[in-house]
Amino acid sequence: MTSAQLSQPDALERLVSPARLATYIDAADGDRCRAVALYLWAAQLAGALHGQIAFVEIAVRNAIDIELSAWSVKSGGVPEWSSAGVTVDPLYSLLRRQLVDARNRAAQEMAERPSSHPRCGTPPSHDDVVAQLMFGSWVKLVRPVSRSESPVRQQQLWRSAISTAFPGADADDASRERIGSQLEMLRRLRNRVAHHDNLLQVDVRHRFNGMLSLLAKLDPTFPALAAARSSLRQLTKDDPRRDW
Repeated sequence: MTSAQLSQPDALERLVSPARLATYIDAADGDRCRAVALYLWAAQLAGALHGQIAFVEIAVRNAIDIELSAWSVKSGGVPEWSSAGVTVDPLYSLLRRQLVDARNRAAQEMAERPSSHPRCGTPPSHDDVVAQLMFGSWVKLVRPVSRSESPVRQQQLWRSAISTAFPGADADDASRERIGSQLEMLRRLRNRVAHHDNLLQVDVRHRFNGMLSLLAKLDPTFPALAAARSSLRQLTKDDPRRDW
């Protein structure tokens, strides 16, 4: 073993902290060099998961937005349902605070655009606000945040608008619950990835298949497109623990 290889554990420990690396050392049965390989692999995994989750998040967001715009018009509102003062209930009751925050973030982003930006000085559009909504907001439209909370508003929105965003799924309430659970699991995984949490116990193959299943419910052509350049399956095979 070269001196460079011997120094890697010390360098990584300084980079990520002893407490953080300790989890990987434990997973490697105390072998610090193996822990380095495991950490570097996990970093690649996090990047691949982030890219894959983005496909689902954007697809879900866009599909639901289209249906909500149509529903808003039918309900006496306007297509730009995120605009201040025009959001129709029960959508307003569910996302009131989140919409205020999203509009504020969109306005801040607009204010920070440099003069060279093609949209410098352009007020935030509905698309800008929608893009600023957190993934949890979309989950909340399908299922309550707490299991003790009544799903009546979600059920109403599902029947009148959101179920049509998922043409590959049944339109009944059981399907709403299943899709809501899938979205909530994905939200939690997204947050773990975003906060650089330990992913060693994540069943990557299962989670990847779940993402593709959600995409298929939106459009049968989406899974192949999202998986075309994905490295998740290969990374699963490259897990260093498979050779220990």
